[in-house]
Amino acid sequence: MDLIIAVIQPSKLDDVKEALVKAGIQGLTVTGVKGFGRQKGRPLAFLGLYNMDRQPFTIDFIPKVRLEMVVPSDKTDLIVETIVKTAHTGKIGDGKVFVLPVARAVRIRTGETGIEALTPDMEESSV
Repeated sequence: MDLIIAVIQPSKLDDVKEALVKAGIQGLTVTGVKGFGRQKGRPLAFLGLYNMDRQPFTIDFIPKVRLEMVVPSDKTDLIVETIVKTAHTGKIGDGKVFVLPVARAVRIRTGETGIEALTPDMEESSV
């Protein structure tokens, strides 16, 4: 199993989610985040706040969306390719994808572990 973390442009979230569902993703966590990379952010001056040199205080973070999903290792390449293809604009700030191994997964409700914790229950799929 692998944990895939993707940081993408907020405007690409719906397209990426739709593509991931078509690729077989059955669960996804989405978080709004802020950060900066090569683009160095967009300074946001907070009126009335000054640094020690009496210059306006700025924060250089850009809003992004962080996607997290745990997938079977044999699906990792397909999922990463799907995210990269769908989130791509060709402009700086498109984002990053990270893949980490997962040692253990447990479905809290049933106690199922490993891959079984990632797949839907028969009860769930018949509802």
